[in-house]
Amino acid sequence: MNLFDSSFLCLDIGAAGVRGCAHRVRSARIDKSAIFAMDSRDTVYALKSVIDELERQIGAHFDAAYVTGDFGAAHFEMTAKSTNWGGEHKITASDVRGQIAQITPPDGFYPMHIIPLRYDTPGARNVISPIGHTDHALISAFGAIFYERARLDEITAAMRRAHIQTAGFFDPQFLLNATLRRARENVMFIDLGDEFTTASIWTDRGPVTLKKIPIGGAKITRDISDKMQIDIDAADTIKRAVASLAPQEMDRFTPADPAYDFSRADINEIVLPRMVEIAGLIKSSAMGAIAKYRPCKIMLTGGGAEMTGVTEFFENAFSIPVQKLPYDATARALAAHIWALQKPRIAAALRRQEKWQRRGNWLRRVMHIGRRPARPRFIPIMPSTLCFNMRRPETYTLFKSGGIPMIHVDIMDGFYVDRIAGSIAELKHIRSKTTAHLHVHLMTESPSVWAADAIAAGADTVVVSTNTSGLRVALREIKAAGRRAAVALNPDSSVAILKPILREIDEVMVMSVAPGAAGQHFDKEAIKKISVLNATRKKYGLKFTISVDGGINADTAQACWLAGADMLVSGSYLARSPDFPLAVQSLLPRTKK
Repeated sequence: MNLFDSSFLCLDIGAAGVRGCAHRVRSARIDKSAIFAMDSRDTVYALKSVIDELERQIGAHFDAAYVTGDFGAAHFEMTAKSTNWGGEHKITASDVRGQIAQITPPDGFYPMHIIPLRYDTPGARNVISPIGHTDHALISAFGAIFYERARLDEITAAMRRAHIQTAGFFDPQFLLNATLRRARENVMFIDLGDEFTTASIWTDRGPVTLKKIPIGGAKITRDISDKMQIDIDAADTIKRAVASLAPQEMDRFTPADPAYDFSRADINEIVLPRMVEIAGLIKSSAMGAIAKYRPCKIMLTGGGAEMTGVTEFFENAFSIPVQKLPYDATARALAAHIWALQKPRIAAALRRQEKWQRRGNWLRRVMHIGRRPARPRFIPIMPSTLCFNMRRPETYTLFKSGGIPMIHVDIMDGFYVDRIAGSIAELKHIRSKTTAHLHVHLMTESPSVWAADAIAAGADTVVVSTNTSGLRVALREIKAAGRRAAVALNPDSSVAILKPILREIDEVMVMSVAPGAAGQHFDKEAIKKISVLNATRKKYGLKFTISVDGGINADTAQACWLAGADMLVSGSYLARSPDFPLAVQSLLPRTKK
């Protein structure tokens, strides 16, 4: 198990559906990949479907995703910024960042990418990077891509309703250029989207033009619907199945659909004029750049690119070779771009780790240092409040008789599990009756909201489940409040999903039964999970503790201790025992771990 292992999710969010691509990283290599698409105009539904499926395939939970897609109206401009220091000055990265900060987006627009195109100084022209040069002035040219904030806010809101956060926005054509365009090639990208058609030209230096035309596949669908007097869904189905731009298909008077009396030629006569209009608008907006930079090919993507004959149509329209990209090209390009950014960092971290491990091994050999035996210490036993009446004063006396320093409190909201138990009010009552450490497990949706209430009510450790949305936000808030932050690993969850957060938490609570009810039988798979967690923290020198909850008795307790557990939660076993102190003693380890 490697703490530098991770997983990341990339989403291509369009007006008519969502495409997702996820990668699982192991030892600085992509170990597993998955891609899934859902066509639906209900963006939240499509997001949830794609995220759930990719989490299942990858075996990880995603709190955030990198996003590309249909961002609405765009604005592109090429701008120059100059700085004069009045004397000799060594140019730094902060100088360039200062020039970028001077670029102001139009009202209502967000600066998505600001790409350096050229740097000039009095002593050097057209330098690739000015950093490290010494001169008295710097003139920089940038290509800036802006998108309307309203559309980005809509996407962010939809992702929140799907219980995932945005890790960053990326322009689709920026991604395709970064991953598909070869060096010293000038390439034109055309994205035939649902609401917009986007065209851009990219060179080695960056974008030289980017235009968004407010006509796309949805307009063609509406044309078919209006002229054939059919509903939008039927028009969209017929467009996808029948429409063709291939010359040999234009005169075929075959039925478009058995349910209707019009032919393929009828549909093509509607589609072709609209595509001619789109091609004409691209030409008129980008003709100057096309003539100047002479792109060697057109890369075609988007839903409209799936139409029969579209490649030949654009080749004839522009007299430029056309390469049609797969339907998931943009999602894959985003994943490739993110991996290109992450791989060097992960690889460097692994090299540093291996270096220090080698140094440590050498030092131990030279100094003849062996591992010191661990000091014996008391391993706490936590009674579960699910099995005790916490309104009776006798309960607290009973706990004191067993030397109990910690009490485990379960709170269930009826949504995360099909049961309501515990409450913030009950937690407040327990706190008023004892000074023991309160170990609170939130089996709830929206853990950050519940965590704040639990902390205010007196919780000392707050446990949240790994398969809840906003997990990292909740953990940060718990630690910011000065409390111990823990995660609960359910029986159906793999230890691997904890890898990204093991350095951030104080405790892992292994659930050896399904969350929700007391008196269940111990799941032996929990022992394997405890062993893996124990080996991981030893290998990387981590400080998190391991607790176990569910089915704990005198026998299962010993197996947990031997595997590496530090704390146990016991409910039914302690509650049913006629001698509580003796039952507590029976749960303590009989042999050294």
